[in-house]
Amino acid sequence: MWVKVKAIIWLHTLRLWRYGMSFINMVLSQMLWILLFIMGVLLFVPPEHLTVALRMAYWTIAAWSIISSFSSLVGGWTSFFILMGMVEEHLLRNTSPFTTIIGRVLTGTTVSFAIIIVMGYAFSWIFGRVLMTVEQPALMLLAFLLLIVESLSYALSISATSMRTSISEQFLEILNFGIIGLLIVPVSALPGYARLIYLTIPYVGPTYMVKVAIGSESPVLVKWATSISLIEAVLMVLIALRLMKSVEDHVRRNGVRAVGFW
Repeated sequence: MWVKVKAIIWLHTLRLWRYGMSFINMVLSQMLWILLFIMGVLLFVPPEHLTVALRMAYWTIAAWSIISSFSSLVGGWTSFFILMGMVEEHLLRNTSPFTTIIGRVLTGTTVSFAIIIVMGYAFSWIFGRVLMTVEQPALMLLAFLLLIVESLSYALSISATSMRTSISEQFLEILNFGIIGLLIVPVSALPGYARLIYLTIPYVGPTYMVKVAIGSESPVLVKWATSISLIEAVLMVLIALRLMKSVEDHVRRNGVRAVGFW
């Protein structure tokens, strides 16, 4: 088992190294997308509130970049994995293809945190505002860990679904583009009864924790957000594992992308 783990880590590390220019391209393209949202903040926020608004917008978009990166780098890589015939190759060697796909967490984490660090210091320099300060590092770390678990679980779920059906993972991951509008809404702007409902939306709880960690949101609901996010993360992991097991059994019997119903 340890030999397989080392092989998977080596595979994804080698791909990351060989496709260095693609890696730089991903970082720069994500920065340009984020710059669009930052420019929107500059247009509509009064100068006296600019620092707080920029920090909240930056860290919200940083959280979304993790969600987006994992979906595209894990879910998107599945098409390449299938087209190269690697699914059958792994099954012949009695190795789950999803074991290798899970190894994309190495690429997703590297790209996500490179984007966060590079764009944080770049935008701090461009706008003359300090964006990288964190008041509660432990809470920030927990929030990003939960985001990674939820994002990876969702990416593996769409990966399994695309392997089981003829639906491209690009159509399945489009939901991530709609979530950013929800993430940027301040919890404090909602009525009391709606706040807990809002926190039950996937990714919202960890993003709220990020905002609390930088001091832009009240920590009143942080315990609720943490509890809800932990439960959601566990449920999403269980759903992903169930889908991967079901799809692997199906693929072993019928091959990849067989036509049929669940």
